[in-house]
Amino acid sequence: MTKDAKRFKQMETIMTAVLIAATVLFIIYLIAAGNGIIWLKAVTAIITILVCGLCLAYLYVTKLLLRPKTMWMTLAAGAIIICLLFSLILNFPAKL
Repeated sequence: MTKDAKRFKQMETIMTAVLIAATVLFIIYLIAAGNGIIWLKAVTAIITILVCGLCLAYLYVTKLLLRPKTMWMTLAAGAIIICLLFSLILNFPAKL
């Protein structure tokens, strides 16, 4: 395996772990929103947006944002941000 291939594989492994962590944070956000825990909802929303935004920024800086090999990373980070923003705008789930 070449040096570049090893570097890419390592970056892919780290990015996968970060995106899984962002997904877990989003699920914690949904649970907190559904139970009415406002402070946890706010904290997890901010951290999730920052983590996904940093993933997208890293892909942009390394010029891998819209490459076919890394398209799944771009779409995963973008999907989490879009779902979170829609949830914040629509106030769903909300404790009644």
